[in-house]
Amino acid sequence: MSTETATPVTPAPVWDVINGFTSYWALSAALDLGLFDALAQDDDSGTGLDASQLAAAIGAAGPGPVSVLAETLVALDLLAAVEDRFRLTPAAERYLVSTAPASMAALVRYSPGPPGAWPGLADTVRTGAPEPTVTAALTELYPALVRATGPTQAGVATAVAAELQRRGWWPEQPTIVDLGCGSGAWLTALLRTRPKGTVIAVDLPNVLPIAEQAATDAGLREQVIAVAGDYLGVELPVAEADVVVLAHVLRAEPAERARQLLARAVELAGAGGVVVVVDYTRPDPARARHDGDGEDRGAACIAARHELLLSLTMLASTAGLGVTVADLRAWAEAAGAELVDSFEPVPRQHVRLIRSRTPEATS
Repeated sequence: MSTETATPVTPAPVWDVINGFTSYWALSAALDLGLFDALAQDDDSGTGLDASQLAAAIGAAGPGPVSVLAETLVALDLLAAVEDRFRLTPAAERYLVSTAPASMAALVRYSPGPPGAWPGLADTVRTGAPEPTVTAALTELYPALVRATGPTQAGVATAVAAELQRRGWWPEQPTIVDLGCGSGAWLTALLRTRPKGTVIAVDLPNVLPIAEQAATDAGLREQVIAVAGDYLGVELPVAEADVVVLAHVLRAEPAERARQLLARAVELAGAGGVVVVVDYTRPDPARARHDGDGEDRGAACIAARHELLLSLTMLASTAGLGVTVADLRAWAEAAGAELVDSFEPVPRQHVRLIRSRTPEATS
């Protein structure tokens, strides 16, 4: 009989999921209370605020509840505690203060999609589609959601422009097509590096004004041609482009529409252009090997936890299931192109570059 002690089975993974719900609402409450902004504004000395001072700063009745919330945020690595005082962590200072250039404060509220989508997730899985009330709620929420993505996407777009420049794929006067331009973060960031360029910005009528306003605020409105409509069927005032952007749109579409959208992007890029795909890709399907050394599906899923949770967010409120790199490769190949490179310019933001297989593109 073996004397080895078996590893005990604990409920920790279950508690982690249950506590994930609590963690989200702790962060949401802190944002609603202005807790991070209060620490950023009132902590001139760098020593932080105690619970009484923090309660006064956010208008809370007393230090007790504030202390419980703040200590929870310390446990979540969103605040730091030194003796009886609380202060911002570097991540909170950069991403949770509302005035920070890279702030995700609004994204915290809107990224999960319509709140009603989650109690109905089981029915969505059973039927294959969310309830019409959920999709209607997403349509109403979408303008706020795309605004919230702006700070993050601006950083990604700026990094992509630098990469295109390094590769020699970024002409001085590029023609850019942004399919699903959303907040306008991509078009403004790209035009800042190429102010003589032109962007054809495509999105739905209730979203397009957001991108137009972003371009106006940046002093770049004259370089933007706004086209309202479905990015699959709308007519565009250009036959070819140097760069075609598909930023976080494929995963929200059913597979066939996503395939068609990538095909249209490849066609627009022509022989010498590049399609820039930014998305949270799910793990590729497991591939069995003849030697028995198959892909470790479990490890792949664990590594892609962030991407899978965002794919589930798509499932909860859209017709999309996310996309895989295998999907992108297959769809690109069918359109006469290939996925030539992948990189991660900002943590958890994956960029894929797709180009035509014609001699001009591969030379």
